[in-house]
Amino acid sequence: MKKIFKAHPLMIFTFMKPFLFVLVFPFIKALIQYFLDKHITDVLSIELTIFVILSVIAFFRYRAYKIYCDEENITVKTGFIFRKTAVIKISNLSSVQVTQNPIEAIFSAVTVCINTEAGTTNRSDFKLKMWKKDYSDLISKLYSGEVISKVRFSALRVAIMAAATSSAFSGIIIGVPLINRAGKLLGIGLSEMLLEELNHVSSKIETYFPPAVNTATLILLLCYAVSFAYSFFKYINFKLLLNDEKLEVHTGFFVKIKTAFKKTSVNDVMIVQTPLMLFLRRYAMKVSVGGFGEAKSESQIVVPAGTYKEIKGDFAEYFPFLLPSGNSLRAKRHILIKGRFLFWPSIYLLLILGASITSCFLFNEFTRFIFFVTIVLLCVVFYYAYICLFEYEYGKLKFGDSVMAKSTKGFRTCRLYCPKEKIGEIKITRFFTDFYYKTCRVRITVRSEGADTMRVRHLNYYEVIKEIYRTFDL
Repeated sequence: MKKIFKAHPLMIFTFMKPFLFVLVFPFIKALIQYFLDKHITDVLSIELTIFVILSVIAFFRYRAYKIYCDEENITVKTGFIFRKTAVIKISNLSSVQVTQNPIEAIFSAVTVCINTEAGTTNRSDFKLKMWKKDYSDLISKLYSGEVISKVRFSALRVAIMAAATSSAFSGIIIGVPLINRAGKLLGIGLSEMLLEELNHVSSKIETYFPPAVNTATLILLLCYAVSFAYSFFKYINFKLLLNDEKLEVHTGFFVKIKTAFKKTSVNDVMIVQTPLMLFLRRYAMKVSVGGFGEAKSESQIVVPAGTYKEIKGDFAEYFPFLLPSGNSLRAKRHILIKGRFLFWPSIYLLLILGASITSCFLFNEFTRFIFFVTIVLLCVVFYYAYICLFEYEYGKLKFGDSVMAKSTKGFRTCRLYCPKEKIGEIKITRFFTDFYYKTCRVRITVRSEGADTMRVRHLNYYEVIKEIYRTFDL
């Protein structure tokens, strides 16, 4: 039986959103100015005309947006002047994500993103606002089956995940636009005021390093705090609902997010350990789902943080079809092979020490600053050396019905699990030294928008070729 789902009236404001800063806010500002001065300007008249026209168009676009759903297909009809109809097989859906912010909660609305592995990049295939009760009916039609398991994760585990995945850089991306926009709306130089206050505080902190270093450190810590707060409130109230075919993840405090997808839509599973998680002896598990997220390259966190035993048990329960089989391919245990893993850390160490000593002789007045930068870079190099040793000791590759690769990505240690049919590319690279040692570098690339990759170095070339031919029947 086919059922019709209509868009929520708040969808009108969604269609008006692209004109928010260039039309809506200036119009509201001019309107306020009119009530204060009792005078209509030519600009206000023009803006009012354009505003009314766009509002009428947005209203008719909202009325034209409809979803039809039956047992096999979901049909989306959009457009007011130019009508568009898209028919999607339910079996081809990769994920359905729903969000609800505080304003939507007041009006019983939700924002629904319907995703497939096709469509335009950098946005969901279909995004609309629906009544909350209609979404419940829609999701029951798209993903049938009762929930047989419900897992809740504590705020502490979410905090560990947020602290481990936050960074000062992401804090800058989140905080700077908000500060600039708030300053423009208030008509004050908010960013200049904050910077001046940070300089004032840093000047009172007495350390061996110069005040500029103290200011930069305070800014980075503040940005990291912003990033942590954003991640924590984004993933708080973490809950996982499962049955034999589907996973549904619930997160969020101010903005509630629900993401549902079939296990068969999972391109790969990654078990990740960041530097902070390494210190706390914790891991996180996330999945890559085709067509998921606004950027079509996002991963969904399934377990925010857990011990190795907990993660291992969760993986076996949630994704038993990805348990690896076959022979483990590892780097040969030899002092010369181990030295190859430490080659670049050694080079970087010598370069940093040489540059530091030279800079101290050339720029005596900046000795304290150079010393600070050297300490930071040495810490990075020593951790990089540890990462390389980890790859030597524990890096491995398995081929079978599922492919497993354990190695490092940047400063994280990772395990990737992927069905062999979703492997997009296996790239084997050999340099001059590899011909001598009979080794190679193997890069596994998953067939997905995000294109998750994993590289394992210095494996026996002939063993790799043999396993690839056996697994893929070449």
